[in-house]
Amino acid sequence: MRMVLAFLAALFAGAAFAAGSAKIKNFHADPKYGKPVEFSKVAGTKGTMALEISGGKLYALENKGLSVYDISDPKSPRLLGSVGGMGNVRQLKVSGNTAFVTSRQCGLWSVDVSDPSSPKILSHFDTAEMATGLDVADGLAFVGNRVFGVQCVDVSDPSKMRHVSSVVTQESQSVYYKDGIVYSGDWGAGEITAIDFSDPVNPKIISKTRLDGYGDGVEVDGNFLYASTGQHRKSGPPELRRGAGHGLEIFDISDGRNPKRISRAEFPNIYFGPCDFWTPRVSGDYCFASDTVNGVFVLDISDKSAPKIVGNFILPKVAPDNPSLKIPYKQILDPGIPQGDAVASIAVGDGVLYAAGNFTGIYVAEFPGIAKIRERRPAKAAARPGAYSPKIPKGFDSAGADPSNPVRAVAVNGDFAYAAASHRGVEIYDLSGGKIAPAGGINCRYASDVKVSDGRLAVALGFGGVGIYDISGKFAANPKEIGRIPANRAGAPFVQNVWAFDGCKFIGVSGAGISVAFFDISNPASPKRVFSQAGSQLLYNDYGSRKLAAGRYFALNRHCGGRMIFDMSGAKPKTVFYDNRPLCSQTGSAAAFGGKILTMFRGGYAVDDPAAPVENGKLKREKFPGGGALPAVSGGASEIERAEFPQGSDEGLAMFDENSRRLAVANRITGKTSLYDFSDAKAPKLIGRWALPSNPGVPDFYKGRLVIACGYAGLLIERR
Repeated sequence: MRMVLAFLAALFAGAAFAAGSAKIKNFHADPKYGKPVEFSKVAGTKGTMALEISGGKLYALENKGLSVYDISDPKSPRLLGSVGGMGNVRQLKVSGNTAFVTSRQCGLWSVDVSDPSSPKILSHFDTAEMATGLDVADGLAFVGNRVFGVQCVDVSDPSKMRHVSSVVTQESQSVYYKDGIVYSGDWGAGEITAIDFSDPVNPKIISKTRLDGYGDGVEVDGNFLYASTGQHRKSGPPELRRGAGHGLEIFDISDGRNPKRISRAEFPNIYFGPCDFWTPRVSGDYCFASDTVNGVFVLDISDKSAPKIVGNFILPKVAPDNPSLKIPYKQILDPGIPQGDAVASIAVGDGVLYAAGNFTGIYVAEFPGIAKIRERRPAKAAARPGAYSPKIPKGFDSAGADPSNPVRAVAVNGDFAYAAASHRGVEIYDLSGGKIAPAGGINCRYASDVKVSDGRLAVALGFGGVGIYDISGKFAANPKEIGRIPANRAGAPFVQNVWAFDGCKFIGVSGAGISVAFFDISNPASPKRVFSQAGSQLLYNDYGSRKLAAGRYFALNRHCGGRMIFDMSGAKPKTVFYDNRPLCSQTGSAAAFGGKILTMFRGGYAVDDPAAPVENGKLKREKFPGGGALPAVSGGASEIERAEFPQGSDEGLAMFDENSRRLAVANRITGKTSLYDFSDAKAPKLIGRWALPSNPGVPDFYKGRLVIACGYAGLLIERR
């Protein structure tokens, strides 16, 4: 009783903060969301994405890196040290003296924090896709890779992290490990997926539990699972679902294969797409739940069947100690909207709660006697993974697997294949002897994509920008760098994809954001940015055509956001078509198809004339030969429909070989790869279909034979 009274005194009467720190009272006035909780800003902190407490220290992802704070005085965190340069940081977990950090397109990082005053980056691991969710247990990291599901990574040696396995879920945003099971909060699907990882090499999905909102943060305490939800509701009349998915759900998981919902608490309705994160943290009979721009809610969960919201607070729109730190979105800057900076993460300290403001920094609210640091017991894996040994499909030769460095892309030029092999740089192979023979390489720190054009090689170098290399004549196996586009000039801190074309002086560059930038490389020593085009959805992957249709048109699909066509023949590239109605999910691309464009179209494909393109809603959809049933075509393009867009089983990254009339389609998510004979475009035939052991990139061809960048399984080539 004394504990409860202490909590109420702090919650309702206002907390006392360290001398010199200003109290802030910003809250939802509706009494159903509880009483206002006062809080203060940790002076000097900047935009923060994640918080974690371990070993009496507060770890924070801020300013594209990791900071460590002394919290011996919980109300006044004191910076000890920091390290930056990790890109689009998202979540973190600390295990012993190592901090692990997910960083979306920048993968997974390990950081030595044995000396908190001087944390040091140990290594960088290239994950299957956008590394977002994270948990760590007994030398294994579990990474939520969005639509690519949950990836298990061996981090027992944090200086050399290694891929173990992956299991596809419906968009893993956050994960939580307990007793051999990983619980994944799946975003657009609105699900909690339970995965048995007792054998890390062979994970198995054991249950899927429906949420009444989009999924993200998950916490397990005993036999209870707490799931925070957001965005749009999954039940009820469609006209009432928009923005109504925010809340906290409690499940009984005593039977892990059959979770049972006990209750749900509702938070205020709002739709705000740019910041998708919501997180629960349990402390005894209370749960702190952060809900992006809605702020933080405090719930009494002593009765799991009837959780009660007893308090809340909303972060400010502008940092009180630094007016330059503010929300960049007009919608939330509107003074008529009570919501403020998005709470990206929370951490329960000793008598306090720390909240991460996505743009404005770290905040502290006092909860004496209630907030207690919850030390998780060291988890033990049921089995240790052995050596990585992918099963190469019959009929293919492999250059060799590498569980630490996936081959993300390949481009064939003459007798040579150029492979972007992550931290191994660019590897060059001679294919003329019928197999894959090492021939040379480019020693760069990182390579995620390669494209060839007119005796030149363009390489996406991550933080290094774009490298342009001469591969003509004597330089074919020993490329010479002749130009460089720094990442900041490309408009992206981390360059992920690049597009280059024979007979074209322009290249396109993407950093997995909303824009593609075009550069004139007529003089590669001095590339000039000449054009940029943004769109409604992110460019998560290599969704552009490998070649130009009719010698002039570049086609680019936009992850659930329609398609663009650019005319590359003029003084500078020009957007000649953009229809943002969704055609395909997050693995569907477009390919030059002679003078036409072939695009993925909800489990099938469509062919269009780039000189007179048809609007997306009027395209004729065709079924791939030997393919599965075609999903229904949506009637609109709302944000709800985009988020819930189904993945067509036959969609993928496409490449058409004009000489052999073969079309290859590789599904980067599932590994399903198909090869078709399009000699008769009106009656194509299925040649072969394979389940590849890792995540393939856009296929290429060597004298009619299929060449595939197959992730951790290495480079593959079809046998004669």
